[in-house]
Amino acid sequence: MLKKLKSRLELQFALSPELWNEIEKNAKQINLNKDEVLVPYSSKQKAVYLVLKGSLKQSLINSDGEKTAIWFFFEHIFNVAVCLDSYVLDEYTKYELIALEESTIYRIRKENVDLWANEFNEFNKFYLQDVLKSFFLATEIRNHLISHTPVDFIQYLRDYYPEIIVKVPSKYLAEFMGITPEWLSKLNKKLASV
Repeated sequence: MLKKLKSRLELQFALSPELWNEIEKNAKQINLNKDEVLVPYSSKQKAVYLVLKGSLKQSLINSDGEKTAIWFFFEHIFNVAVCLDSYVLDEYTKYELIALEESTIYRIRKENVDLWANEFNEFNKFYLQDVLKSFFLATEIRNHLISHTPVDFIQYLRDYYPEIIVKVPSKYLAEFMGITPEWLSKLNKKLASV
């Protein structure tokens, strides 16, 4: 899997041998089974998680005390998972990261990310661009969720982010959209008949 990680990084920026040596020494591979928790609620997780294979769900506990899916991470899009409250604010996280399927993740501690961003210009540029791009795309998706009807939002995902439709179980996609799984099923049938 380290070869796959190296190949993925080399596609995104000029990876120097010195930086790769640091990544190889400090990136920890984690293999998860379906429904296995990567980051539990109320833990401190000052790390980023690179999804090399599989997918993750990020949840939040709602006012009724139930877990609600709020975001998803995949190997090809949105492939860097983080619990920002821990990572940025050094707080115990209000979020949970759990595997939607068998997954391989690499954990890199914040201290390493910060060090590499200071020492390696190519990593700093990649880090800033990747973070900004991910936030922009996540904001775009959430804006479409807020401003479109549920059927239009499903069509939008089908057109631009089919991986979300394919990999996310209907139950969690419905949670994310704030609708029932039954309603989502009706929407999918409606779109299938068009």
